[in-house]
Amino acid sequence: MNSKKLATLAGAMALVVAAGSSGAAPVADRGANRELPASISTLKLKTPLASREIEISRLHESLRAAKGEQRVIVRLRNPAVAQLGLTGSAAAQAKINLRNEQANLLDRIRALDPNARVVASTQVVLNAVFVEIDAAVLPKLAMDKDVVRVAPVGNYQLDLSETVPYIGAAAVQAKGVTGRGIKVAVLDSGIDYTHRNLGGPGTLEAYEAAYGTSTDDPRNTTRDGLFPTAKVIDGYDFVGEVWPNGPEAPDPDPIDFEGHGTHVADIIGGRSVDGLHKGVAPGASLLAVKVCSAVSSSCSGIALIQGMEFAVNPNGDGRLNDRVDVINMSLGSPYGQPFDDDLSAAVDNATMVGVLTVASAGNSADKPFANGTPGGAISALSVAQTAVPSGFLPLLQLNGTSYPAVFQPWSVLPTAPVEGPLQYANGAGGNLDGCAAFAPGSLAGKAVIVNRGGCNFTLKAKNVGDAGGVMAIIGLIAPGDPFEGGDGGDRPITIPSYMVSQAIATTFKGQVGQTLRVDPAIGIPLAGSMVGSSSRGPQHEDTHLIKPEIGAPGASVSAIAGSGDGTGPFGGTSGAAPMVAGAAALLLEATGGTKATAKGTPNGLAVGHGLRPVEVKARLMNNAFTDVENNVLTGELAPITRIGGGEVRVDQAIAAPAAAWDNDVPQGALSFGFVDVADDVVTITRTVRVRNYSNKLINYAVKPSFRFANDEANGAVSVSAPSTVNVGPGRGSDTLFDVSITIDGSLLRGNFMNSGSAGADPTTLTTNEYDGYLVLDDGKHPIHLPWHVLPRKAARVTPSTAELIEGSFPQAIGLNNNGVGTAQNDAYALLATSPKLTVGGRGEQSPTPDIRAVGINTFPVPAGFCSANPSFIWAFAVNTWGRQQHLLPVSHQVELDTDRDGAVDYVVLNRDFSGPTTISDGRQLSWVLNVATGGLSAFFFAEHSTNTGNTVLLICGEQIGMGAADLLSTQVNMNVFAQDFYFGGPGDLVEGLTVTPLGERWLGVPEDVAGGSTGNLDVYDFGAFPGNSPELGLMLITNGDRGAGNRGGATKDTEALLLLAD
Repeated sequence: MNSKKLATLAGAMALVVAAGSSGAAPVADRGANRELPASISTLKLKTPLASREIEISRLHESLRAAKGEQRVIVRLRNPAVAQLGLTGSAAAQAKINLRNEQANLLDRIRALDPNARVVASTQVVLNAVFVEIDAAVLPKLAMDKDVVRVAPVGNYQLDLSETVPYIGAAAVQAKGVTGRGIKVAVLDSGIDYTHRNLGGPGTLEAYEAAYGTSTDDPRNTTRDGLFPTAKVIDGYDFVGEVWPNGPEAPDPDPIDFEGHGTHVADIIGGRSVDGLHKGVAPGASLLAVKVCSAVSSSCSGIALIQGMEFAVNPNGDGRLNDRVDVINMSLGSPYGQPFDDDLSAAVDNATMVGVLTVASAGNSADKPFANGTPGGAISALSVAQTAVPSGFLPLLQLNGTSYPAVFQPWSVLPTAPVEGPLQYANGAGGNLDGCAAFAPGSLAGKAVIVNRGGCNFTLKAKNVGDAGGVMAIIGLIAPGDPFEGGDGGDRPITIPSYMVSQAIATTFKGQVGQTLRVDPAIGIPLAGSMVGSSSRGPQHEDTHLIKPEIGAPGASVSAIAGSGDGTGPFGGTSGAAPMVAGAAALLLEATGGTKATAKGTPNGLAVGHGLRPVEVKARLMNNAFTDVENNVLTGELAPITRIGGGEVRVDQAIAAPAAAWDNDVPQGALSFGFVDVADDVVTITRTVRVRNYSNKLINYAVKPSFRFANDEANGAVSVSAPSTVNVGPGRGSDTLFDVSITIDGSLLRGNFMNSGSAGADPTTLTTNEYDGYLVLDDGKHPIHLPWHVLPRKAARVTPSTAELIEGSFPQAIGLNNNGVGTAQNDAYALLATSPKLTVGGRGEQSPTPDIRAVGINTFPVPAGFCSANPSFIWAFAVNTWGRQQHLLPVSHQVELDTDRDGAVDYVVLNRDFSGPTTISDGRQLSWVLNVATGGLSAFFFAEHSTNTGNTVLLICGEQIGMGAADLLSTQVNMNVFAQDFYFGGPGDLVEGLTVTPLGERWLGVPEDVAGGSTGNLDVYDFGAFPGNSPELGLMLITNGDRGAGNRGGATKDTEALLLLAD
């Protein structure tokens, strides 16, 4: 927030306090002519929001105040079997040792709570036990010598005929490669092994014999001689039929009821007995690992870890020689944090023993950092969704202009033109989301647009159709691409329905009464393009790896559980991941044999058919189709952080004579990460490993390329590599070479990204990142590696002194910025500092949003700014020891006791625009919770420039029951708490503060300082305000938000400078 210099302060006798007057009485006109920071207006919402949603240590924060029985995962200190790199009898003995360790712990747990129930335990992918236990004993359990973390069990959400030939699988099958001998575990809702497409009889009678007639039918808990089958060779049900409406009830029969897993299995390896129906790898064997609910879209966190354990050790003996080759997980959590996520840790551990995990990137759309876990795990192969070959983008016509829209597949596909006068909801400003029934006949003949949100997409279309409407348009109310909305089951739906972007929806609402028309013959083919709902990266970690890594069509027509032989479209990245899992199975069969290095010894743990997981990833990524479009209307290509290596082409991957990948990171890509560029020139180097699988010398010409011409023309980033690379003959022969990028800080564009107003805007990421492909071309079969870097112009400020002189009015402090970016300086009275905490371990669900410093500032505002009355803005600044890529997973909470009775009255916190308990939007707001009423309000976006430890939360006095009359008069008790939105804790707490609006002792008035320049910070000491907590000095934030192109950038060590009073 950019404050102008307070010229009226210097020499203004009414404001002067005597030197050393730390105990002086408050000065009446501290706020006289105090300039309102310009950026506050840019952070202010056009319309305030209101909502009714509400939501330290080894023990998860959410469990500290828990009562009654809780379901928890207890992580033990010793490493899991997979982490030890053991095989055979050594691995089996290690598993026994961990079981003994867990048994001893369980004895101690029962001593704490005799009624504690063991739900499950795992030793191979995680050393963990899952228990139901009295919350009262959890603090003692967390202190056990063998325990590293106690956390609540987390759950996850579930995210052919034309697609199989499209990705090259039919051509591979025609050559006799079908995935034979490869085992793929489907961690999902089970598999209907009676379905025709999965080798079953294909009758309703067969399904009834296996499942029964209801969820409580005992036939779905036993194998009854019907399972396993020749196609689905093994499996287990880790959830039962009633969870989450009741406890998990594992049984040996993984028959599918919900249907998601059956779709996935059919896409991977479906094959009918008559051979007329084939999935991607029809010869592959499937394992049905039921970890997701039969009655909802939830997947049990306990069951998922158990399922991973089962996949790497189906018979449970710890030897791992019966492990699967590929795991498919079409599920995940958006904005995932793979370092902390236990399932992601299990994925990486499974990779260590040779199992490749293919997982969905997610369906959170083209938003920065939205990709999910476990796909975000370092070693997982994360899959984006592209359009099916027959995909078609309808164009809606209004006043001679065509507008793209996404047809909703659960509605009626028009066969002839449909048109009608356009109306917004009921036409009178009511029922804007269309969730309530419209008056019968009131929409007769009209095309009706309603807002997204509030109810099922299907209910909106049903309500429009029931009232006589001819077309239902669902308009987005937040940035992002339109998508195929879920089928909520509302019927009948008798009209076509479409979804449009927020911008188009706004245009439509401004042209009501005009004729809206759709002609099914008018549209744009979508083959080779992204699907709007597919999640974007990069990885939500400080490594910023390229995620997703590959794309595939995600709406194949595949088997419907319980239908005998029925099929239907199955979309989202849930349908894209199994395309890639099937492709991996084909590739593994085609590369048969045990691969060796040039020295003839195995290079690491091999997947029994010749390739390690990193090699499978690399070959698929190296040979994918790269010309995937992000926008078919403009022809704009998909950024690397959306499509990775490109759209899968398995025939090309099999034909490739070599593979290339990052020597230090298990992916066929070069992720240079996020870079603060404070120097004129910054160079970063990665090492590429190229492996030759042929018996001939390969001579590659190495050609770096940019994804977008304007990035190359900009000149800020250059890529250098050897012009040629020779890879010697002989299966397993490797060559290493370096690739460097050089960044010229002076040529970088301005900084556009933030977590607030632009938190869901993909164009900001596209503007600031640079990407492309490194092509290795032998003239016969070129291969490629995607590369990516996210640089930011950064300031690097050094103050002339870090000591404040009491009584100064002002004290002039010089600011020297020797970085290339502008220092956008804002000062806050420093209330408290906090020491650095120990970071939680890998997969412990224990991220540590660790507070370093807390500051505050007050800005009086006139009537009309916050309300009809004069008021003030309170700014709460938090600096953490670690940075957040996007603010969404971290929750800063400022607790305010405005009547000082010892109970918190209001909580100021950052949460998503969509509401304090959801994350569907991606923009962070400064919300205020009224504890007494449960009501919430938001007047401002949160200030956070991405990849920073600085967050500023702004509120108006009215939001906490205050106004101008409370300036310099009403004291408030205050605590500041930081925790993780997903995992809760351990977090950090600063408590026991007392503050008064405008009662800050220290006021800093800084100048913004251009790169390579100097400026000033004037500091005024008003004296301590009676009753307030003693202030430590000033916190100078050097990466304040100044709007688009100027959203703050500073080096980690200088983005928050602490100036302390002597």
